[in-house]
Amino acid sequence: MAKGKKETFLLAKYFDRDLSQADITLFKNEYDSLLAEKQLEIPTIKTLELMHWVKRQEVSFGPYHNLSFFEISNRIYSDLVLLDAAEILFSQHHIKSIRLNMSNKGGNDMMVTDKEGKIIIGEAFNTACSFFQIKLRSDLKKFGVDQAGIIAFNKTALNEPNATFLNTKKSQYPNVEFIICEI
Repeated sequence: MAKGKKETFLLAKYFDRDLSQADITLFKNEYDSLLAEKQLEIPTIKTLELMHWVKRQEVSFGPYHNLSFFEISNRIYSDLVLLDAAEILFSQHHIKSIRLNMSNKGGNDMMVTDKEGKIIIGEAFNTACSFFQIKLRSDLKKFGVDQAGIIAFNKTALNEPNATFLNTKKSQYPNVEFIICEI
């Protein structure tokens, strides 16, 4: 870490390497333990002051330190989708390994190695219903129509219009695996 730069993600040891199913289980257990470790104190202040606190005040919670509550919340929910997707891929698709890119790093969110050694890139997101279609369109642009890929997202984003939209995209992108996570 660069001198003077604050550490923000405590579980970085799980990055820059291929993870097995056992590694994912350890990672998830450690992640859950960090989430349960400390109760976050949210101040009882006037609405605008609370909004400022949520967006600007640095706090430490779960696996994240020195970030705003807003940023930590976004990252945790995205991480939970990634971890759930990894578990689904190992249990239902019998992959060899997965490399996760969490904590607001650039690049693809996941790189999966299947049993034949083929690399498949993936994206993951957690979003409100109102942004689902925008986010899905954006992530699908990373794949060609015939390119294999994975997109994982939270089930709570699937209201009726979004479920219809997803079904249309599934038919347009038959080589993309869409993973619906129970987050």
